[in-house]
Amino acid sequence: MWKQYIAVNPDGYRSSQFDHHYKTWGKRVNPVMLMNHKAGDKMYVDYAGKTRSIIDKDTGEIKEVQFSVAILGARHTCMPKFL
Repeated sequence: MWKQYIAVNPDGYRSSQFDHHYKTWGKRVNPVMLMNHKAGDKMYVDYAGKTRSIIDKDTGEIKEVQFSVAILGARHTCMPKFL
């Protein structure tokens, strides 16, 4: 992430200062997105990146493939009870 930052801001923070400020910021934000829904009711799909090459083990042919990742959403909440 710092490499992207310094490419845009050549006079910006060096990597150690960038890491310090990023960690400070990271402690203030909550990157979790909670969504209420019935388990298995929704599927979330995301493109998994660049095209990959695989080798067909039977023919030795190299094939270009793309793939996605999918999960079924579920939320289980277990709140502890304090006396």
